[in-house]
Amino acid sequence: MKNIFCISRSIVAQGLIFLLVLTACDDQKPSEAHKFNKDLGTFNRTISKVDRTMDLIDSMQAAMDSLQKDLASGKITQAQAHERLNEINKKYGRKIARNSNYHPAVKLPQWAKDLGLTEPEGMVLDKDFSQVTSEDNEIEGYNSVTLVYKGRYKQAMKQAEIIARKAHIPMTKESKNAREMEKKYGEVIMKGAIYMNFELGGENNPRYNIAITVDENGTLTISATDTEKLEELLKNR
Repeated sequence: MKNIFCISRSIVAQGLIFLLVLTACDDQKPSEAHKFNKDLGTFNRTISKVDRTMDLIDSMQAAMDSLQKDLASGKITQAQAHERLNEINKKYGRKIARNSNYHPAVKLPQWAKDLGLTEPEGMVLDKDFSQVTSEDNEIEGYNSVTLVYKGRYKQAMKQAEIIARKAHIPMTKESKNAREMEKKYGEVIMKGAIYMNFELGGENNPRYNIAITVDENGTLTISATDTEKLEELLKNR
């Protein structure tokens, strides 16, 4: 149960620090005073957003630690713990997303469409959690996009299947096995679905890692990242 309440503070911090490094490492010539001042202003604003985000993460972690103690001591039941966890996520999750989302996405960029990805029909885009980076942006330097959609569970499952089929993204073995078990026994083994064109830690993954997921609440997420370019940037920074 402990893992449920652990927020990945280090992962969020690493992502924010990576953005700071990209911003700070822009080549600046002495003659480019205007550009330097503009970049410095951007960097300072980013620092401020990072500070606010980390404060929110600290507060969220403290709330989760308190929840974990109450559960371990028997003060609350498992059901009450999940209810409080949802309240904590609602209180802090969206605020953290807003503070750490530097480039909100409103649609699929052309490069993502060229990969065969399409957007779901009849679902609402959650702009707070949707973001994009571009290789044309000298600060970012690589393509990535995450689009998060809200809707009914059955609708999300159907739309994910359609999007994955068009883009030729296979369902993971775990999700496929769960679907087969459900058909065989008539019971829901695992709600949601995961489609991926790569394997975690695999050696022969494609340049663009693509994932299409649906959670038990009907949230559909489409993500694609140019991992080859990202790794190249990380090595050169």
